[in-house]
Amino acid sequence: ETPAADRDRSAAMRAALRTRAASLAPARQWLSTRAATVTPAQLALEVRHRAEAIHKDVLAPLNERLMGPLERREFVQTVPLPFVLLLGNHSSGKSSFINHVLGRTVQQTGVAPTDDCFTVICPGTADADRDGPSFIGDPDFGFGPLRTFGPGLLNHVQLKVRSGLSVDNIMLIDSPGMIDSPQTASRAASFLSGTLAAQLDSPLSAESQQRALHTDRGYDFLGVTRWLAERADVVLLFFDPDKPGTTGETLECLTTSLSGVNHKLHIILNKVDRFEQIHDFARAYGSLCWNLAKVIPRKDLPRIYTMFLPGPAAVAAAGGGGAGAGASLLTEAAAGGGALSALAQPLRSLEGVRDEVIAEVHRAPERRVDNTITRLYESSRLLHMHLATCEEARRRFARERIAQWVLSLGLLAGGQVGALAGVTQGLPLSSMALLSALSVAAAGLGALHARRTLRQTEASLSSQHGLDACFTHTHQRAVADGDQFATALWARAAPTVRAAVNTIGLGNLPHVSAANLARVKKVWTDDVVALRRLSAPGVAGVRSSSPPSTPKLN
Repeated sequence: ETPAADRDRSAAMRAALRTRAASLAPARQWLSTRAATVTPAQLALEVRHRAEAIHKDVLAPLNERLMGPLERREFVQTVPLPFVLLLGNHSSGKSSFINHVLGRTVQQTGVAPTDDCFTVICPGTADADRDGPSFIGDPDFGFGPLRTFGPGLLNHVQLKVRSGLSVDNIMLIDSPGMIDSPQTASRAASFLSGTLAAQLDSPLSAESQQRALHTDRGYDFLGVTRWLAERADVVLLFFDPDKPGTTGETLECLTTSLSGVNHKLHIILNKVDRFEQIHDFARAYGSLCWNLAKVIPRKDLPRIYTMFLPGPAAVAAAGGGGAGAGASLLTEAAAGGGALSALAQPLRSLEGVRDEVIAEVHRAPERRVDNTITRLYESSRLLHMHLATCEEARRRFARERIAQWVLSLGLLAGGQVGALAGVTQGLPLSSMALLSALSVAAAGLGALHARRTLRQTEASLSSQHGLDACFTHTHQRAVADGDQFATALWARAAPTVRAAVNTIGLGNLPHVSAANLARVKKVWTDDVVALRRLSAPGVAGVRSSSPPSTPKLN
């Protein structure tokens, strides 16, 4: 090509891009105007309705056809209110924090474990309590899928509806305090030595590791925690000075249940007012960082909020005396004119940290919009990976099946054609009959060999190694680029792909057309982008110089 031709083509491409940008300008302006004229509640409702429509029309039918990884229920059947999940060791101050945020005593507090249930606290017009089977069986609350964890969980869930709360637009979920049994104590040693963390670094073994976890509570505690954390809008993980990260169950929870939810996870070192010397605080904080570094495979640790609860809440959490008497050192000394501890002055600055944590709790409704869009994005990516891998496995099996049957039919047809040609050439009829019989026998043996080969091929393709090969083939670019998101997503998709392949059978898997795969991909390349711009017009104005497509929001 000549330089003139190159210049003409470049000029044509620039003109096309300018035309494209001009055509998208009205859509961007409409999005900004639309988002600026609606309230946050209306915006959340609109985003939810659009996400529901996409899920119902695009994702749900394909998910049902191929036993996909998404839940078999309507997208609308989610938890109706934004909610905050609180996790942590026993006596780490979760219940006291809940009482402080809600402005009234809802949960019992104490040094020893006071509750063995997941407690859902919901605002209402009158106080009421409901047990697990009644509460989970109510479709209006959206916790129905927890039934799959069995009756052991149903007996360890309760609902508390309370009136007169300081916060009336969110739900709080208190969890049983994490505590070591003999089994988890042995696994804690594995965590701290790095052996179990190294095993879990392999994405293809993460799900098998999770399935092998104990159920010494009577139900899969880490599985339930994972389910709640994925749907929560804010997750708070509490530690206290006595057990700064040394509980094995807490470390397992970080590695299995809370992986992938870092964007909404906040780690809190609570009760820091119990330290009387600065070196005690430094020792506990350093111990927590050291233990977290064992299970968080990053050079930089996430922020750790250091805070304490004021006055009576802190005293109640500490049991009212003993080592917890220092819980109100700052308040009592300031009121009585007594001597303050060495941490008195720093504690005043930590009151602002507590306010930051409470502000994150109050941001749950705002985060619900982002989490709804994120859920749609991850659902579409997960389903696309499931469909693409299943289709690749089905295609490989179909190709092998065609090859084997073509070979068998070729032996039969070749022998019959040869015998017929011999007869027409005047060769002895008995010889041609023998040739025909031999070809039939060879075809029969070929058919038996084909069946055996197909069984071996199906077993190979249905194995984890075979499905890994299919995933690598369908996501060559992501694997070559070292895309950690795709690898982590495959760790979640692999068990459902294998279950679908083994249940339906490779020979019976429905065909997934390229058009269906393209439509699912369009969900995260076009639809999710449009929803992001609708929910954050200011950011969209910066990013909209080259949008993927015109958003269809009619």
